[in-house]
Amino acid sequence: MKTTALMHTSPRQRRITWGFGLAVGIGMIGFGPLFASLWPGFDHSPWDVNTMLLGLGVGLCTISYIFGRVAVAAVTEGRRNAVSPPTRRAYFVAGGGFAVAALCLAIALSS
Repeated sequence: MKTTALMHTSPRQRRITWGFGLAVGIGMIGFGPLFASLWPGFDHSPWDVNTMLLGLGVGLCTISYIFGRVAVAAVTEGRRNAVSPPTRRAYFVAGGGFAVAALCLAIALSS
């Protein structure tokens, strides 16, 4: 089973507590920009600001997913049908979301 550094260095109870706490906290922050960029009744600013909100929301929600997956993997650790920790794909999605947000922020500030 391929695991991240967090899975090796932290005790199981700490992974569960911090993983679920950060997943819920960061997820609640990430849903705001995500829904603001997609909601049809919301004031859609120029496309670059709207895309910046979308990228920020996707990045934060993906980070929330990563922490949640780490916590679920810690809860099911040692069981016959254990859940594996997050793969690299989640980190690439989060990085891509933040890169899109940073690029659109630079475009919005330059115009």
